[in-house]
Amino acid sequence: MSDQETHKLFERLPQTVVPTNYDLTIQTFLDTFKFNGHVIIHLKVNEPVDAVILYSADLQIDNATVTSNSKDELPGTIKIDQENERVNISFDKKLEKGEHELSLKFTGDINNRMQGFYRNKYTAPDGIEVRYGASTQFEPADCRRAFPCWDEPNFKATFDITLITPKNLRAISNMPIKSESEYPEDKEWKITKFDRTPIMSTYLVAYVVGEYDYVETKDSNGVSMRVYTPVGKKEHGNFALDIASKVLPFYAEYFNIKYPIAKADQIAISDFAMGAMENWGLVTYRETALLIDPKFSSMDSRQRVAIVVAHELAHQWFGNLVTMDWWTDLLPIGHPAEIDEIFDDISYSKGSSVIRMLHDYIGDDAFRKGLHNYLTEYSYKNTITTNLWSHLSKASDKPVNEVMSSWTLQMGFPLVTIIEEQQPNNIRVLKLKQQRFIADGSVDGENLQWKIPITIFTKSNPKAVAQQILMEKPEITVTLNNIDENDWIKLNYNSIGLYRVKYESKTLARLSEPITNKTISPQDRLMIQDDVAALCNAGHQSFVDYLKLLLSYADEDNFTVWKSIASTMGDLSSLLEYTDYFDQFKRYRLKMFSSIQQKLGWDAKQNENPLVAMLRPMILSIMGKSGDQAIIDEAKKRFQQHIDGNLIDPNIRGAVYVIVSRYGDETTQQELQKLYKAAEMTEEKVRILRSMGQSSNPTIIENTLQFIFESEDVRMQDSASGLVGCTSSRIGRDLVWKFLQNNWVKLVGRFGDKSSFLISFVEYCLTDYADEKVASEIKSFFDSANTPIVTRVVKQVVETIHMRAKVLQRDSKAIQEYLTQ
Repeated sequence: MSDQETHKLFERLPQTVVPTNYDLTIQTFLDTFKFNGHVIIHLKVNEPVDAVILYSADLQIDNATVTSNSKDELPGTIKIDQENERVNISFDKKLEKGEHELSLKFTGDINNRMQGFYRNKYTAPDGIEVRYGASTQFEPADCRRAFPCWDEPNFKATFDITLITPKNLRAISNMPIKSESEYPEDKEWKITKFDRTPIMSTYLVAYVVGEYDYVETKDSNGVSMRVYTPVGKKEHGNFALDIASKVLPFYAEYFNIKYPIAKADQIAISDFAMGAMENWGLVTYRETALLIDPKFSSMDSRQRVAIVVAHELAHQWFGNLVTMDWWTDLLPIGHPAEIDEIFDDISYSKGSSVIRMLHDYIGDDAFRKGLHNYLTEYSYKNTITTNLWSHLSKASDKPVNEVMSSWTLQMGFPLVTIIEEQQPNNIRVLKLKQQRFIADGSVDGENLQWKIPITIFTKSNPKAVAQQILMEKPEITVTLNNIDENDWIKLNYNSIGLYRVKYESKTLARLSEPITNKTISPQDRLMIQDDVAALCNAGHQSFVDYLKLLLSYADEDNFTVWKSIASTMGDLSSLLEYTDYFDQFKRYRLKMFSSIQQKLGWDAKQNENPLVAMLRPMILSIMGKSGDQAIIDEAKKRFQQHIDGNLIDPNIRGAVYVIVSRYGDETTQQELQKLYKAAEMTEEKVRILRSMGQSSNPTIIENTLQFIFESEDVRMQDSASGLVGCTSSRIGRDLVWKFLQNNWVKLVGRFGDKSSFLISFVEYCLTDYADEKVASEIKSFFDSANTPIVTRVVKQVVETIHMRAKVLQRDSKAIQEYLTQ
C-alpha cells in the first residue's frame, strides 16, 4: 500500500461551526524562541454541537472555554489529533445554534523551519553581533502552527491582531497600527494593536517582529505604501517602492475595483523559503526578490524584483479579495501534505499561458469587463474556476467555458501537425491535425482533443493574422489565397496559442528567411526553435535538424530568444557530456555564439537596452564554458582586478565568477569564499555561491558542498542555489547525488519533511542524468526513503532521465556525424 492509501481519507472541516472573527494576541520571546498566545474566536454555530474541531499543530493549548449569550463560561476538554494537525474541544453540554465565543490560551516555539511563526537571523548594524527577529509564512497550511484556527481557505473571517513585543523592535502586521501603549507588566515592552482586517482566509494573516528601516510613499489613489529593509539599507527599497506605486493603481484601474486596505506594505525577510508571499497589506519577500542596491544590483535582479512585485500585487485582488474554494481546481488535491507539491512550474506557467491565450481570443475589453464583474460578485468570498469562465463568456459572447475546460481539465497541451500543398493560381491548402503533445514522444492512449484558437500568417503580410479559426476537430483543412509557391507561412501569430507546431521540412526550411532577416517577432523566432527542440526530445525529429536550424539565428540580437536557445543548448550539453565527442560539440557552441559575443563585447555601451545588459553575461558564460581561451584569460584578469578593488560591473560579475571557478584552483575558491563572507547583499552572496561548485576539480566541489551545508555562513534558503552550481558538470552531478543519498535523513530533519526545499534538491540536482541505470537508482532510493513531499517530483525526474537516455540512443550517432562534417 502506498503512503497515501494508509492515511485515513482526508476530509475538510464541517461547516456546522464557522468562525467570523479572531481576536488574537501574541507575545514573543526572542531570547528563548517561544511565544504565548490568546485567541478569542467568534463562532457561528449552525446546528447544535457538543464539540468543536479546528486545526492546531506544534502548539500546546493550555485552556479552552466557550462563552455564550448567557455569559456563562463552559470549560472544554482538549484532545489533540497530531497526525491530522487538528484539535477536538468537547463540552459537557451542547452549544446551541447561534453566536458563541471560543477562548484558547496556547504556547509555541518560534521555529527555524521558515514556516508558521519562525525566526529570522540577521547581523546587527555593527556587522558582528547576530540577532533574531520573527515572521510568519502561513500559505498553504501553516497558520495552524501559529494559532489554532479553521485553516482552510474557505473559512474566511476578520482578524484583530495585537502583538506584545520589546519596545526596541518594530511590530508590523496586515493592517495599519490602531494604538501603541506601554505593557503594564514591563515598561521595556509595548502593546501594538492593529485595525481589523477585511474578511479573509487564514493563510493571508501576517505579522513580523524585528529591526527594520523603511522608505514610504502614497500611490495616486492615496494608499500608503512602505518597503521595509534591513537597518541601514533603506535606499535598497526604493526600486521596489517605485514599481509598486505604479503597479497598484494600474490594477485598481484595470479591474475597476479599488484596493480595499489603507496600506500596502512590502518587507524583506532575511530567512524566507518562497520567493514572496502575498499576505494582504503586508507582502513578505526573500531579500533577493525585493531589495535592489542602486549601485551594485544587476539588471537581472531588477527584472526579477519588478516581476515578483507585480505578481504579488495582482494577488491582492486575485487570491486575497476573491479566493479559490480549495487549493486547486486545476489539479485535484486531497491531503494538505500534497499542496506544496503543486506550486510547481506547470501550474504557474501553464496557468499564465492559458490566460494569455484567452485574453487574445476574447479581446481586452471583454477580458477587463469579465474580470471586473467576476471580482465584484465574489469579493470577500470563495469561488471556483468555472465562475470566472462564465463571467468572461458573458462579457465576450464567446464559448469560453467549452474552450477553456479542454485546457484546464486536461493534462498537457496539443501538437498541431501541418501538411501543405501548393495548388494552381497561388492557392495553398493546409491540412492541420491535432494530438496531445507528450514530451517523451510516448503515445497518447486517451486521444485527447482541444478547442484551439489557431492563427496563420504569411510572407505577404508578416505583421497581421491572415486567418483565425477555432480548431474543434481532430483534423481540419484551411485554404489560403495569393500565396506564391516560395512564400513562407507560419502558425500561431506571436506564439500566443499554447500549442506546439510540427512543420514538414520544406515548410520549416522556408522559415529560415524571416528568422534571419527578423521580419517576424522575437516571440515567433523563439518559438520556432523551441518547438523543434521539443519535437527532437520527443523523437518526432532528429537533433541534427535543430542544430541546422540554429544556423539561421547567427545574427539574432534579442535577449529572450537567446535565453531560450541557451537553455536548449544547456540541456543538450549536459546530454552530450555523456559522449566521447563532447569537445566537438563545444566547438560548435563557440561558433554558434561567437558573432553575438563579438558584437556585445565585455563592457556596457552608454544608454544600451537593459535586455542587452542581461544578454552579455549569458553569452560570456557560455563562451567561457565552451573553452574560449581569450575569454577565460580576460575573466581571470578582471577577477584579479576586482579583488584589488577595481570592481567588476554587477551585470557581468556572475559570468566572471563562473568562468574563474571553472578554470581556477584552491586559491580561487578561497578568494570566492572571502568575497562571499564579505558581501553585504544577498544577491551578491547567491551569485558567488552559485559559481563556487562549478569547478572541474572534484575536491573543490566536495569542499563547496561542505561549505554550503556545514559552515555557519550559508543560509538554509540559499543552499539550493549552491547545490545547483555543483551539478553543472558530470563529475559534480555524481558527487551531489552521492551527497544527497548519504545526507537525506539529515536534510529532511533539518528542513522539515514537508519542505519545498526537498523538492528543489531533487528537481534541480538530478534531472540532467541520461542513464537508465541512474534513473532506477534514484527511484529505488526515494521509494525506500519514504518522503511523500518528493513523490511527484521524483516521478518527473525519472521520466526526464528516461527521455534523455532515449534521445542519446536515437540521435547520438547522427549528431556526431553532423559535428564531424
